[in-house]
Amino acid sequence: MSVIIIGAGGHAKVAADIFRLVGSPVLGYLDDDPAKIGINLLGYPVLGALQTASAYPDAAFIIGIGANQTRYMLAQRLTASGVLWASAVHPRAVIAESVTVGAGVLIAAQGAVNPDTTIGDHVIINTGATVDHDCSIGDYVHVAPGTHLAGGVKVGAGTLIGVGSVITPYVTIGSGVVIGAGSVITKDIPDHVTVVGVPGRTISTNQAWPPAPATISR
Repeated sequence: MSVIIIGAGGHAKVAADIFRLVGSPVLGYLDDDPAKIGINLLGYPVLGALQTASAYPDAAFIIGIGANQTRYMLAQRLTASGVLWASAVHPRAVIAESVTVGAGVLIAAQGAVNPDTTIGDHVIINTGATVDHDCSIGDYVHVAPGTHLAGGVKVGAGTLIGVGSVITPYVTIGSGVVIGAGSVITKDIPDHVTVVGVPGRTISTNQAWPPAPATISR
């Protein structure tokens, strides 16, 4: 099945390259920025705005945007219109046979997901990130490059785990959390907070998850 990527930025190029490597045909991208329509990224065209998705009933879609709030907004909009979702798994990622992977997931190069882990819908496991055994990753989570989750970690929906962070075994992280780059998380984290440092400490409160449409920006 041919694939269309939602968004036409850097993360969209990552998705396109994965599909190229695994031999899945890419029709192009959809993006609401008029300045991008008609340009080419990695040899694939920006076909039009998101409202044209219905013109491709035989294609599957993936959201090539790293921001969790924006992926949520777009997934809600497009799922309601009945699109099919594709997932992109890099050929140099390692995914255990017992892993459950949701719809619209992207697992980048050198990503690793170990046995009996569950990955929700529209999750990003980015370059070189590792998720060990028996983890649970909620919908719309972004596990940023070089991040390491030890066994038994639970991550709530809409959480961003920043570049190079480490989560120790059996920690539970709430929904809508932001973990700053390079943090080490050794204790459970409640919903809707930003945590930074070694060990991680809470520095602010975030908006509730899922976000209200009026608060979402690209």
